[in-house]
Amino acid sequence: MTGRPDPVKEGSAPTIGYTLLGLLALRSWTGYELAAQVRSTLRLVWPSSEAHVYREQRRLVSRGWASVTAEPAGRRTRNRYAITEAGRLALREWLATPPRPPVLEVEAFVRLWLADQGTTQDLVASLRATATAARASVADAAALAEVYLAGGGGFPERAHLNAMVGELVTDVLLVIARHCERASAEVGDWGSTSGHGMDEVTRARLRRVVDAAGAAHGADEGQPLS
Repeated sequence: MTGRPDPVKEGSAPTIGYTLLGLLALRSWTGYELAAQVRSTLRLVWPSSEAHVYREQRRLVSRGWASVTAEPAGRRTRNRYAITEAGRLALREWLATPPRPPVLEVEAFVRLWLADQGTTQDLVASLRATATAARASVADAAALAEVYLAGGGGFPERAHLNAMVGELVTDVLLVIARHCERASAEVGDWGSTSGHGMDEVTRARLRRVVDAAGAAHGADEGQPLS
């Protein structure tokens, strides 16, 4: 996940735009507060650069989906944004549309794909670093969960939604961490990142991919795969 703007259909907004509308549906925010909310609560599921967030704030106003008011802040002024009725309608319409297919962006996986151009040491370091970062993100999610469990956290009436997202994100991050750890241990025993080809280990791995796809296709909706 890189925070790049996503493709936008004519008359619509990028996902971050609707995300900002969702935040504005809760209450008004300053531009800085909106950027801080995206950074602190959404970085694990939909990261966006602050510059992109600020651009989308202005675009919401230009679309008539949000209003902006300058308010005093010491010797300066700051912009406070609020959702309009047109913005609420746009948000409801977007929530009723099918989402884009999930996309997984993990740089270590790209490096693994290209690893025959580098060394086993570099690949092991990349995989281990990714596992460490994934587990650190799990710890961040756990810290937020502990705040809610202790009776804190913003918008407690929405805790059930935050908890469900937190659980899903934690599961995905732990899968990434564990696979990277196992892969780094295996790669550490390689003499080279090239020359393995279609050996028995590779065939078994490809067979697991095929079998997993078949199991996923035949699984009952809502039932986790073993």
